[in-house]
Amino acid sequence: MIKHNFIILLFLTLGLASCGETGVIINQSKTVADSTWKSNDSLVFDFNISDTTNYFDFSILIRNTENYQWSNIYLFSDLTFPNGKTRRDTIEVLLADQYGYWLGNNSGTIVTTEAKYMDHRRFPLTGDYNLAITHGMRQDTLTEVSDVGIKIKNWKEK
Repeated sequence: MIKHNFIILLFLTLGLASCGETGVIINQSKTVADSTWKSNDSLVFDFNISDTTNYFDFSILIRNTENYQWSNIYLFSDLTFPNGKTRRDTIEVLLADQYGYWLGNNSGTIVTTEAKYMDHRRFPLTGDYNLAITHGMRQDTLTEVSDVGIKIKNWKEK
């Protein structure tokens, strides 16, 4: 009986350990204070890249409540390279479809949406990078946005 329980526990542990996403090298999230994001409030992410030969997928994660009043969110991203140069991008993240159904993963009243920022890209320099994200919506203050995150993982050929 003890041996049987040990085997079940071993397979359960191995099964749960394999559920994590592979290849993720950076996964950071910042909380938006009081779920109220002002257009001049930057969420800043610092990370280090030591490999310039491999390709990476770079995603932005948005966590909002079901009370968020828009179907999308525009973001401005300022990526500062180790040499001090900055690249600015505008990103639209679709959060809901044309019928109002959330596109991300729901957990209770929270919706998490992952959007590609850069796909199959190399970082040109090794060193410390800085990414500052602000929202670019017409409304100065967004409510019901609780977290913003970044995820960088090794690219795998499909």
